[in-house]
Amino acid sequence: MMKIGIIGAGPSGIFTAINLKNENNEVYLIDKNKEIGKKLAITGNGRCNITNIAPYEDFLDNIIRNRNFMYSSFSKFDNYSLIDFLSDNGIDTVVENDGKVFPKSMKSTDIIEMFKDIILEKKVKFISNTEVKSINKSNDFVVTTNKGEFEFDYLVLATGGKSYPKTGSTGDGYTFAKRLGHQIIDQTPSLAPIHISNGFNIKALNLRDVTLNVNLIDKLYSERGDLLLTNRFLTGPIALKAQARASRDDITDMLIDLFPNYNYESLEEILLELLIKNPKKNISNVLKEIINESLAICILDRLDIDINTKANQLEKENRKALIDCLKCLRFKAVNNTSFSSAVVTSGGVDVSEINPKTMESKLVDGLYIVGELLDVDALTGGFNLQVAFTTGYAASLAIRERI
Repeated sequence: MMKIGIIGAGPSGIFTAINLKNENNEVYLIDKNKEIGKKLAITGNGRCNITNIAPYEDFLDNIIRNRNFMYSSFSKFDNYSLIDFLSDNGIDTVVENDGKVFPKSMKSTDIIEMFKDIILEKKVKFISNTEVKSINKSNDFVVTTNKGEFEFDYLVLATGGKSYPKTGSTGDGYTFAKRLGHQIIDQTPSLAPIHISNGFNIKALNLRDVTLNVNLIDKLYSERGDLLLTNRFLTGPIALKAQARASRDDITDMLIDLFPNYNYESLEEILLELLIKNPKKNISNVLKEIINESLAICILDRLDIDINTKANQLEKENRKALIDCLKCLRFKAVNNTSFSSAVVTSGGVDVSEINPKTMESKLVDGLYIVGELLDVDALTGGFNLQVAFTTGYAASLAIRERI
């Protein structure tokens, strides 16, 4: 009977195991943690944004690195296939903003318990608290761990990337893949807050429907939506998306357009009307009509405009500077993003060395690489988890066909 080893009990490893196991093989799921799905438990703030309902091409457009690599496997097992799988196994789902799919219970633990039940039912051998030390290949794969050696006919690397290292994702898989002959693209944190050096004295402020422009040395990325501004970083949906796109470059600065629905001239007309209507009011009180009071005070401070300046005393030069700031609020970036605050890892095993239909290595017969280990990453919204499930399914299908 063929023995298959899967290193890593995260989403891609779990899904490979449960779709691969049948009466003709033995499947071993090895992980350094006590339980499966440790990182899965914290996704979506514990609610588990498991996939997205975006249509086929739109879904793939959210994969920002090596999108074309995913065509074949996604055609075999896409986002709707995953939703059907969940439904067949007793997990109802709901759709929230931007097509994000969650379990109806809003509990990632329900997803993990479902997987535990399937693992038990299918008799996948879960080897917990087991750290892999080395992997060697001759006729078989010899996996040396802190609990001794295992020999496998086929091996799947599903160890995840470097994001959230406290969950056990410390980059071991890159070392194993490299020693087995693979090229590894440098890893950077992705879907992470953007740190700033000139933040405002604001603990946290939600900015609704703004445009964020992220400047690099030779390009610009623009995202529109909601943003969370703090004194140390920018985060929220559009900040995470912009950072993901720019994760392999150095960000120079960010520009926030607080009024994307208005051009410079129309916004100036609105401000002038407010100034004329409230001539004796302090400028900080006038600005409260259109922006948050704390933000107004911070902007006035940056422009060296006294907050007690009366509306009818605001000089034209200061009015112009104020409009500039409302349309182009600038922050300097600090490129010190860490993997501990990143949702996913950008970089990994060079996909030119992986068969996109099967996830098998083109260099090592019987070796399969899935999930975040691959140089494939996507925007926020459930897309990265779907990549994990899709690549795991493709590997399981391919191995099953061989045995």
